[in-house]
Amino acid sequence: MKTTVLEKKNVLDEALKKIQKPGIKEILQVQQAIIRGTHEFMFEKNLVQMMPLMLSPITDPLNHSVVDASIEYANQKWSLMKSMIFHKQLAVSNPELAAIYIVSPNVRLELADRQETGRHLFEFTQVDFEFNNKNKEFVMGFMEELINYLFSYLNRQIPEILIKLRGQLLPEYEKLAVYRTEELEQEYGDDAEIKKSLDCKEPFWLLNHKREFYDREDPSKPGTYLNYDIIWPLGFGEGLSGAEREYDYKQILKRMEETGTDKTVFKNYLSAAKSGLLVPSAGAGFGVERMTRFICQLKDIDEATVFSRKPFSELIF
Repeated sequence: MKTTVLEKKNVLDEALKKIQKPGIKEILQVQQAIIRGTHEFMFEKNLVQMMPLMLSPITDPLNHSVVDASIEYANQKWSLMKSMIFHKQLAVSNPELAAIYIVSPNVRLELADRQETGRHLFEFTQVDFEFNNKNKEFVMGFMEELINYLFSYLNRQIPEILIKLRGQLLPEYEKLAVYRTEELEQEYGDDAEIKKSLDCKEPFWLLNHKREFYDREDPSKPGTYLNYDIIWPLGFGEGLSGAEREYDYKQILKRMEETGTDKTVFKNYLSAAKSGLLVPSAGAGFGVERMTRFICQLKDIDEATVFSRKPFSELIF
């Protein structure tokens, strides 16, 4: 069915209305302060900033379906970056890059079932970080410290904007509560993560997700995984995802078999693992727009953007 002139005009009107929406400046100032505060925190903690990549022969295969986004260039297939997980893991093998971070634009062409979740964009930015020879406890403590640093930073830098958008300044948290996926699924059933989020007033950690091959399996408890997510409360959902990484060649092969990963795509990554280049590491990435949405108490994450990036929406800019 052809799109009519009137329908095209309505799409244009909606796009222009979004650009002109009152309050967008304050929302973007919150986002700007998140990035600025993150840079200051990372500099104080001696993490080296690495510039992002947007194309690579390998990228995160993810643990859910998305539309494949790839191009042919120089007789090679390149994918749009979903996450720099493998690049981080390789980079920290250099002792001089033992602690790194990236403000990384990512493209995940989500399917139509994620159009109205209020939590998904098909283009977004995440702050990725990775540490050589660190474990999940270290990364969890690091991220808790970062959240409190950022919230305190925003309270000092833009208090009037926070009060306008959310009615109060941002809180400071003690140690975040920790839950396990299998326990919440037993208590809540389907969609346990979001149901628990709706029940909570503070962010919490959620451990032990069965997902991609690069999340390290606990060698002392086969079938459990050394990964961790931060879940924003009040129904805002996942805000960070991270894990200790698989680095042993045979274990990576085992996990690839279990997850049905195409080994040919990752042949060079596997060669690096087989040669012993990969080292024990752990890291995470938090979504900038998702943190903005939680801080500003926005109904939909798309309100944190000037140009809409809702999955499967008709867009003209």
